[in-house]
Amino acid sequence: MKRTLFLVITILIAITARGQYISSSNLPIIIINTDNGASIPDEPKIGATMKILYVNDSTINYLTNQDDSSYLNYNGRIWIELRGSTSQGYNKKPYGFETRMADDITNNNVSLLGLPAENDWVLNAMNDEPSYVRDNLSYILAAQLGDYAPRTKYCEVIVNGDYRGLYFLTEKVKIDAHRVNIVEMDSTSNSAPDVTGGYIIKADKLTGGDVPAWSTSAYDYWENVDYIYHAPKPEVITPVQGAYIHAYFDTIQAMVAAHNQDVSHGFPAYIDIPSFIDYMIMGEFASNVDIYQKSTFFHKDRNGKFRAGPVWDFNLAYGYDFGPVGRSGYDVLQFANGDNTGSDFWHQLYEDNMFSCHLFHRWEEVTAEGAPLEYNHVINLMDSLSAVISTAMVRDRVRWWKNYNYDSHINTMKQWIGKRYNWLNHEWDLYRDCIPVEPLPLVISMINYHPTSQQGINADDLEFICIVNNSDDTVNAAGVYFRELGLTYTFPENSLIAPHEEVFLASNAQAFQQCYEKTAFGVFTRHLDNKSERLVLADAWGNIIDEVTYADSLPWPVSADGHGDFLILIDPDMDNALPESWMAADNFVGVPDYKPAVKLTVSPNPTAGQLRVESSESMTTVTLTDAQGRTLTRIPAHNETTLTIDLAPYPAGIYFITAEFCNGTKTTMMVVRKS
Repeated sequence: MKRTLFLVITILIAITARGQYISSSNLPIIIINTDNGASIPDEPKIGATMKILYVNDSTINYLTNQDDSSYLNYNGRIWIELRGSTSQGYNKKPYGFETRMADDITNNNVSLLGLPAENDWVLNAMNDEPSYVRDNLSYILAAQLGDYAPRTKYCEVIVNGDYRGLYFLTEKVKIDAHRVNIVEMDSTSNSAPDVTGGYIIKADKLTGGDVPAWSTSAYDYWENVDYIYHAPKPEVITPVQGAYIHAYFDTIQAMVAAHNQDVSHGFPAYIDIPSFIDYMIMGEFASNVDIYQKSTFFHKDRNGKFRAGPVWDFNLAYGYDFGPVGRSGYDVLQFANGDNTGSDFWHQLYEDNMFSCHLFHRWEEVTAEGAPLEYNHVINLMDSLSAVISTAMVRDRVRWWKNYNYDSHINTMKQWIGKRYNWLNHEWDLYRDCIPVEPLPLVISMINYHPTSQQGINADDLEFICIVNNSDDTVNAAGVYFRELGLTYTFPENSLIAPHEEVFLASNAQAFQQCYEKTAFGVFTRHLDNKSERLVLADAWGNIIDEVTYADSLPWPVSADGHGDFLILIDPDMDNALPESWMAADNFVGVPDYKPAVKLTVSPNPTAGQLRVESSESMTTVTLTDAQGRTLTRIPAHNETTLTIDLAPYPAGIYFITAEFCNGTKTTMMVVRKS
């Protein structure tokens, strides 16, 4: 307390003596000057120049060095505007800006303060946040759980010569390989598979003339939950794309409400369970009052599942809510506290026995000794963040007349976190005896991540992954999928893999057949990284079956890096996480060919009416069911390979076409009925 008082007095003397708040900082200093000194509006963005004084974290940054390029992390053009809704009502404004080239039009993708290169950035003012660490703490912890969260860097900001105080620079939530790593759609992405992703949707308050894409009722709360298109943007998303993602969302709600746990047709087939669990754990651990209804992001990759996140906006959390007592209690669950509870599916997921079982086991994992949410780790991270901003924070408090005992606030926050642990441990202990799912005996045994062009075929089309059933029993891999963003594939219903059988997933089935004279079991979406990628094979509930992070450098076999070979696991009983367990080769010695299952296609998909069903084998019947599993019509196919179904009498939504064949097998396809 004496140290803080000394700093305040020192800074007040400095202000009186020099008429300024800052001459140097241990943090980066961002200097923004708008064109002609114009005030920064809510919208549209206006032009400005920006300099960032920063060399590295151990260098003190001096304002006197702002014209020396050796001390500048950035010196160029930006276009800037105010951002946020409630936060714009404060004198200390939050900003959003784009880095641009000198022509003021072309995006300038640059790395600011060591963050991955991009052009869209946010300066968070940390209004209504007396600790100055809540957002940063939460984003860092979420990233340590293994999920993408916006990266941050504390800084001090000067606009048109006016010291604006302590901020943190952070990444804007958007589609990018280093942010939300999903496919970016355009106006032509209106049929399967392109229409299936990628999307970023958020639940949020409506501001600036926002029109919701759709709304739902909230659980035990008077205010509806409004969903907004974030990507594609509302002004460019096509009607077909809007209809698809809305129908997909409605199906999720229906499956969760029905507690349909089927791995091919129930909610595990539609949502990425681990992302929802981690999102809930972060929101509930922090008791974030906005976690389910305000700044609530979701995203979906092409042919992928609906995922929760990234996390955003934790200023009203960890016991703080516009005062000492509020909604952010240590003894409440935010989806059932009577305020900002979010759509029904949040509490319905929590009430599902299998989901809650997985949630509890994940909580045990992430709070264990040395894990990201272990109490001591969280407290130490708080202390390190507070130490970094100790001087700048005092300057900010003087600038904006924030008069309170900072050390007392931090200590209260730490005490609250301790109480929250105790309460959640007791609450979630109800599921301690639930039985986790046993992992399937599947092993990633071959990876062709950087092939060379052959027979006139593009190299990317020759990528493949091989998976072996390393057991003496037939395995049904239905619902098994690749959990990490970047490569998408989910094994369909009745995906039977015989004992010790190897099946191939290819980038292009025709190219794979032509070049390697083998038949692919399935086709994945997107491509393998040519340098390194983490491949995580998981069951429909997200339980890890196998994972490999390959690399293009030693000790991994380098001849697989664009030199004609591919990676082969020497023995399926070896640890495939170790590079020495792999060799490189250019052939499939001893690998039998796979006999493909019956091929079924439906077109057009989405459809407004007529749907053509085509099969590689004779069909006996074709059944149409809705998302709730109710049979709508069953049509005899009379051993034909084509059949037409009219969906015009049915409302917009997601449906399933199931074809049965003469050999007694059946295959199911999803179809979207658009408006």
